[in-house]
Amino acid sequence: MTAYESTSFSAGQDSGTRIAACVARLAALELEDGSRWWNRRRHRLMASALVACADELETTADADADAARV
Repeated sequence: MTAYESTSFSAGQDSGTRIAACVARLAALELEDGSRWWNRRRHRLMASALVACADELETTADADADAARV
């Protein structure tokens, strides 16, 4: 069985979290760009929820990275 380093696993997990945050931000931009006048408000609400989720993901990743350094 191959032994894996925990730091390597943590780095992969951290990069996956940051990629998910980037995808959420990109989806928010696409929602706002593709919205018509009749559903612009609803799309803006969904986009703000996606950005909030991305911020939470990045904050959690930063906190986990700081905890790993200590």
